[in-house]
Amino acid sequence: MNKVAGTALLFFLLVGCNQEKVTVSTPNDEQVPVSGSIVVNDKEYEMRVGEYEWNGDDGAHITKTDSYSPKEVAKEFDDLTLKKDTKVKILLKNNPKLTVYQLNQNNQKEKITIKNNYIEVSSKSGYYLYEVSGKWPHGKATYLFDVNVK
Repeated sequence: MNKVAGTALLFFLLVGCNQEKVTVSTPNDEQVPVSGSIVVNDKEYEMRVGEYEWNGDDGAHITKTDSYSPKEVAKEFDDLTLKKDTKVKILLKNNPKLTVYQLNQNNQKEKITIKNNYIEVSSKSGYYLYEVSGKWPHGKATYLFDVNVK
């Protein structure tokens, strides 16, 4: 019994005297641009985050890359009803390089033109999902919103 008590005491002394500092990084808005918005007719709407990957200045690597379904994520966004060819402004912090894809009801994905952070919704009626990809020097993120074009 004394061997067990002595071993346990030695273990606790070694662990208790360990001076190594352990830090845990959690994403915050300064590390990962976890929010993004769109502006339509002077009204702002927050997009939904799909996935992101970020390398922090402190060496932390933060990733959220669950196999996500864009349609499932878009369900969290209240569908906007817009007229054909309505202009939508995309707002993301620190001016990332933007790529925007439009998915239609048949899941056909098409890269669309973005100019000065503005896109135009489809000129055809229907339901569309927009996937906005932002790329910064330290990482990337994907945002989603959906629109019913009338």
